[in-house]
Amino acid sequence: MTLSITLGPRLQTVAAFVPEGSKLGDIGTDHAYLPIVLYETQRITRAVAIDVHEGPYQSALLAVKGRRLEDIIDVRLGDGLMPLTSGEVNVLTLAGMGGRTMLDILAGRPEVMNSITDLIVQPQGAEGAVRLTLLKDGWRLKAECLVQEEDRLYVVMAYSREMGWDEAELLKKEEEWSRRLKSLQEKGIVPAADFSNLVHKLVWHFGPLILENRTDLLNSCLSDYKTMLVRRVEQMKRSKSIEVEAKVQEVCSEVALLEGMYTWQ
Repeated sequence: MTLSITLGPRLQTVAAFVPEGSKLGDIGTDHAYLPIVLYETQRITRAVAIDVHEGPYQSALLAVKGRRLEDIIDVRLGDGLMPLTSGEVNVLTLAGMGGRTMLDILAGRPEVMNSITDLIVQPQGAEGAVRLTLLKDGWRLKAECLVQEEDRLYVVMAYSREMGWDEAELLKKEEEWSRRLKSLQEKGIVPAADFSNLVHKLVWHFGPLILENRTDLLNSCLSDYKTMLVRRVEQMKRSKSIEVEAKVQEVCSEVALLEGMYTWQ
């Protein structure tokens, strides 16, 4: 089948993680391009495409009707999982929204989530909170990767009920990074009081699986984060308060750990 739409790299990556034969719920569907392409490539059998905003909802309706896919892709107006009934989809995709918003959406309908076997998310912010919360809720991380679209880097994560790394296994990845970076604490570069918390923060921000696969995109991501931290230190140093001075030390420690991650092989 000839594709009627070309997805950008971000949504192409999301699409690649959707299991074949899925009944898809695409939350925040916008123009419904993702479910359209997934059906045209025969990866899904049907879909419910949901958006909370009237404009994207109408755009999705037009896109689906224009391809005569109304019997395959059901476009619904509503907030998060509210338009879904339990059992009508088994895979969810959520892309292009804040990580905290995603977690609120997923927590809002536990009866719907009980029938979901796979979850593909592309959060924009709060990536660490997304990882840790989903793992604590019993999800297993199948894969995660960085993807570049134009000048921005995005993270895509694929979770499953049955396959992948569980919370305990991934916490061992954090322990490995603590061992790798321990010399920074032993040399006094990072105070002992900050060490464990900062390693935890960085591992879950960047992703325990992403950090194990050194790529040019990861190097760019680490470099961008370091630049942000250095800029923050420069801004904070303009203040003379004791509280800010303590925070400057913490951020400098985070920079040191980040440099350790960057150079570790």
